[in-house]
Amino acid sequence: MPHYKKKLDDLMFKVKKGQMVRDEYAYIADRLGNKNFLVFGTGHDTEFWRYCNSNGLTLFLEHDKEWILDNSDDTFLVNYNTDILKFKEYLHDTNSLTMDLPNKITNTKWDIIFVDGPPGNKTNSPGRMQSIYTAWSLASKNTDVFVHDCDREVEDLYTKYFFNIKTELVKLRHCIKKHEI
Repeated sequence: MPHYKKKLDDLMFKVKKGQMVRDEYAYIADRLGNKNFLVFGTGHDTEFWRYCNSNGLTLFLEHDKEWILDNSDDTFLVNYNTDILKFKEYLHDTNSLTMDLPNKITNTKWDIIFVDGPPGNKTNSPGRMQSIYTAWSLASKNTDVFVHDCDREVEDLYTKYFFNIKTELVKLRHCIKKHEI
């Protein structure tokens, strides 16, 4: 039985419809423990990720100040400057997808990157174009990249453009970096 089963049971009471399902959480959690793990987005599952990777480095990128606790030294406030309605245009202008990130993020060799933010389900949201592009730019050939909500047009297009798809599970894609784009 996985060490995180009780924590996962607790988490499943908190998550809302549309968020990840148990099998998706378990799929990522099975790969954690002592990894360098970067997560785009915080939420009800933040403590779960910290727990599952307690012997590694877990850092979060969040755009909404309200989701960052005052004592969260593992969470960095970031800005997204994209418009989800222009998602196809950005593929031809990846300079618009570059993010200003702390050195701690850019100088770390990531084992696992998980894109689950920012929100991308409304026409007034920034979408996940920058998150997916940044995951690609931070990844090495050995980095496991997970992107959630790949049933949506942006996540589907961007994961297929920047990554090779290793596995799909419900709305989660397990990807590896394409070296040529």
